[in-house]
Amino acid sequence: MAAAVEAAGVGEVDGNEFGGGEAVLYAYGADAEALFKVMEPILRSVLFRPAYVVLRQESREAESRVDL
Repeated sequence: MAAAVEAAGVGEVDGNEFGGGEAVLYAYGADAEALFKVMEPILRSVLFRPAYVVLRQESREAESRVDL
């Protein structure tokens, strides 16, 4: 996923956290929608469910949730 994001030039995958039955991935870019568009096919192939993505715009005032 990090290689796909970097190759597309939409941001970076910055790390992850695993524990307590959860997995959290951190990715940053100037355009949350463009970043998600690159990551979405990979995220949808992950078998962990339930799963969702939180898209935050730079201002952090605009936030949306996408269920996978």
